[in-house]
Amino acid sequence: MLRDLLEALVVVSEKAANIARICRQDDHLFGLLVQEKEADQSNPRFVQDFKTLADVLIQETVKHDIGNAFPVLRDKIHGEEDNVFCNTLGEEIRVEIQTSSEATAELLEKVLDGDGAAARLLANEVHREISASGIPEIPSGIPAGNVGIWIDPIDSTAEYIGAKETRTDCGVSVSGLSCVTVLIGVYQIETGLPILGIVNQPFSELAEDNRWRGRCHWGVSLDDLKLCSAQPTHHRGSKLVCLSSSEDAAIKEKLESKGFRLIEAAGAGYKILCTITGSADAYVLSKGSTYKWDTCGPQAVLKSLGGDVVQYSQALEDNLISVNYPTDYENKLESCCNRSGLIAYRDPSILQDIYDALKA
Repeated sequence: MLRDLLEALVVVSEKAANIARICRQDDHLFGLLVQEKEADQSNPRFVQDFKTLADVLIQETVKHDIGNAFPVLRDKIHGEEDNVFCNTLGEEIRVEIQTSSEATAELLEKVLDGDGAAARLLANEVHREISASGIPEIPSGIPAGNVGIWIDPIDSTAEYIGAKETRTDCGVSVSGLSCVTVLIGVYQIETGLPILGIVNQPFSELAEDNRWRGRCHWGVSLDDLKLCSAQPTHHRGSKLVCLSSSEDAAIKEKLESKGFRLIEAAGAGYKILCTITGSADAYVLSKGSTYKWDTCGPQAVLKSLGGDVVQYSQALEDNLISVNYPTDYENKLESCCNRSGLIAYRDPSILQDIYDALKA
């Protein structure tokens, strides 16, 4: 079951990346898709937070495809967004994937104010049959009823909308489409720990034809089983740490005083992705401004490489406790928050260096 689930999630993440690119490439279409979130759904870190049809459509596509392939998981797939979208006429439409491309297009046309061409384009991607390659045999399994799934359909929505590309000399993007990720994580209900993760970067590389190409990373971490699509890299000794732009000045000073180079980058998923790929050595966040959908997928990939995402406040008290995913949460924003902050790392020696710096 584990291999089949991994393959299905890789496939649906690629479908999600296709939807994200299509929604972003046409200015007219993109202008129809943006809607400001209601106050009770907004991340308090941002003055404005946005929900787009791309968010909702991707989330519902994941729920639809995985729920159909694994019916026992249908009620165990959680996401950031609700599936109600309001068009410019003030009509509320519940976005749900239909049984055919034609029926889905008909529903989306209502959201898009009668724009049938755009609706058909999106519906075709939702219902497109695609395949994944390079998925290995996995000599382990887990009953589907013992896992749950968290989805962040488009992490770093502000960058998805703003798309002002800024990249540092070390290759880490500070802002722009490169910071956008599709995050899917599978956690074990019994332990509350992530065991399988997908981090898909739809806008990884701008090709010569001025169209974006993506990359998909996956990882499996279950007991002694560790598999990952990312190629391990040697620790570069650069001591490069990603931070949020809102991080406390005192924490920055402590890290810099111990020789860490700090980069403020957008997107929790992207900052953990940089840690996964070795572009950065760690991601430190002292605040409770990330959520279960931000961390579940990338944490599983890090764990498959020998790293982890641990709770920041607990680490400073000498307790290395992984960010976990309890099943008794209420489906409200605050209850899904990683309140204790986080430290994401790939090399345990870097975690020790960060710990020593922050405790100094």
